[in-house]
Amino acid sequence: MLSPKQGTVYFPIVWHAHQPVGNFPWVIENAYQKAYLPLLQTISKYPEIKSSLHISGSLLLWLQDNHPEYLEQIVTLHNQKQIEIIGGGFYEPILAVIPDRDKERQIQLMVDWWEENYKISPKGLWLAERVWVPNLPPILKNMRVEFTFIDDYLFQMAGLSEQQTYYAYMTEDQGDPITIFPINEKIRYLVPWRDSKETIQYLMKGCDEFHEKIIVMISDMEKMGVWPAGDRTTYDICYVDGYNGTPWMNSFFEEVISNPWIKPILISDYLKEHHPRGLIYLPTSSYDKMAIWALPSPLRKRLEKLYKSINENEIEPKLAKDIKTFAKGSIWHNFLIKYSQANIMHKRMLHCRAKVRSTEKSLPELSPDQFKRIWEKIFISQSNDTYWHGLFGGIYYRFLRHSTHKHIILAEYLLDRLRSKEGLDQFMGSIQDVLLDGQLDGILENKYVSCYISSLFGGSIFALNLKKHGYNFLNVLTRQKEPYQSTKMQSVQDRFEKWSFQDHFLLTEVLEDSLQNDTYNDLGNFANKIYKISQNPDQSLTLMRRGVISLENRSIHTKISKQFRLQNTKLLIEYDINFSEALELGKLVFSPEINLVGASYPHKTSGIINGTQFDMEKSLTCSKCHTIEIRDLNEGVLIILNFDQSLDCVVFPLLSILKSEIGFEELYQGTSIFPKIGISGKKVHFVIEMLLKSIESTSKE
Repeated sequence: MLSPKQGTVYFPIVWHAHQPVGNFPWVIENAYQKAYLPLLQTISKYPEIKSSLHISGSLLLWLQDNHPEYLEQIVTLHNQKQIEIIGGGFYEPILAVIPDRDKERQIQLMVDWWEENYKISPKGLWLAERVWVPNLPPILKNMRVEFTFIDDYLFQMAGLSEQQTYYAYMTEDQGDPITIFPINEKIRYLVPWRDSKETIQYLMKGCDEFHEKIIVMISDMEKMGVWPAGDRTTYDICYVDGYNGTPWMNSFFEEVISNPWIKPILISDYLKEHHPRGLIYLPTSSYDKMAIWALPSPLRKRLEKLYKSINENEIEPKLAKDIKTFAKGSIWHNFLIKYSQANIMHKRMLHCRAKVRSTEKSLPELSPDQFKRIWEKIFISQSNDTYWHGLFGGIYYRFLRHSTHKHIILAEYLLDRLRSKEGLDQFMGSIQDVLLDGQLDGILENKYVSCYISSLFGGSIFALNLKKHGYNFLNVLTRQKEPYQSTKMQSVQDRFEKWSFQDHFLLTEVLEDSLQNDTYNDLGNFANKIYKISQNPDQSLTLMRRGVISLENRSIHTKISKQFRLQNTKLLIEYDINFSEALELGKLVFSPEINLVGASYPHKTSGIINGTQFDMEKSLTCSKCHTIEIRDLNEGVLIILNFDQSLDCVVFPLLSILKSEIGFEELYQGTSIFPKIGISGKKVHFVIEMLLKSIESTSKE
């Protein structure tokens, strides 16, 4: 055993706890009983153990409402100098992808919450998902943040050896410095998966005769209780019988205490005695796996295969080391490219806040308190969980996407009410680049509904919102194949965005299965293609494209013009299609694909065709269809599609296969509707009506 005379290593233990906004209460309660509570109880038994603790704002609010005694115990341990509180963005946003003003306000919200409730002032900052960008220091300095934590993966990307990551460092931007601590990756993978002695053995590598080195352990609290671990959970490992009959957490703390050369310490106490080692500049990134997850699926699969070859010693050691040093993944921002629904939520949030900022400038006499509830909704919508996918469900969980959409839409609704009260005009239709993709988008809006149309992706609708309910009927995830899906799984890679009114020309006998599996032949070049957008004097929008249909070795020049008009809670879509030659009836059908979300929560939805309920988990073809209705019973809303003619429709569920902490899941993402409109002659004209309503108002009628 080492002795303090031979050296010491400082060992801060940092715990992070978070629950997504919109998560189910029983899920959070289970995490409380199996992870949060037993961990704090164990910490309380070992006063020699020092812990830094970060709890996200959404979880703090839940604890305040459901287990205030837990927070009181944290405060007691804080006052005894055993626990240090770490701040962060209140609703756990990825700071790198929100405006600087929002970064500061999210950080300040966390500081204010602790100061106002418990007179505690956090000095450090937790970066959500440890996403670092080099221009953060001025923001952190302005918010009086003294330190933050970044994965040692980034320090090694900057050229440091493993031994060199056993120090604090200083970084800066524009002359504003911040102290940064490397998060040790090796310990992260040892805890709690290996015997606690292995962590102690690793710490010996940092034992320093000059008493300066510091190895930072950071772990999710949920990992220490609710994660699966083979035929048991980490609760069994950490608090029941561990690996040898002793609860792992007790064994771990006792090992730390019994080795006097290990110095448990609070970060702020370490900084009172030690200065950062020197200056360093880190690249934009996150932890190693996040960087890989952010890659497009084919590239992610290739890189994971390469790393697997390294781990299985299939690559020569020196080359393997070079590969691990230089072969990195992508940056977090690319999740917004990988998943179009993530980009929709992000850009809708930015667009909404731009309207709020514009209103603030128009009403300078109003106090910030009058905008408080609106900004709160925007800040909640910035919670990171729904914007990405890695090991856990993330964006695949439609109830999390629903929560994000809901808060953006309710911010719009509250802003409308404020503008009306103050005598400002209602936001109406406009044309602007909402998605920031270089192409114009159309907006139709009144006090009831907002509708967003992309000119880049087929002149299709990517958001259709019933404002008062905070409900987006187009919260549908485009399916894609993830690297972890095997060839035996019936996973689908959609060619086109699963937005509404993507325009297809199909053979009349197109099969139901080919539509559901996306193996059909689209004879036109309209879906996902660029449309010309224009605004009409009555505020309606027209999307137009000239394209070609390939039929029987002929190229038929075709013009599609579709007009979108909003009337209260009704959206009218009027199509005019012209062909360069007359087409024979029965050869071809036109299908304006419509994709709608069925529910915000599982098993709370129903679909009705022509007055008869249908099973939304099964595909079907209905003839002489004139009305399709989808209800969300949990949220109390419905949407009714009315066709101006009876026609055949193929209706099927959109299902995604994902891998989560509980294994593989097949999740409903929405309902896809392919109306089949017969073509005859040189022109086609038809109208589709989409009526958005509350179930309460329907029952009264």
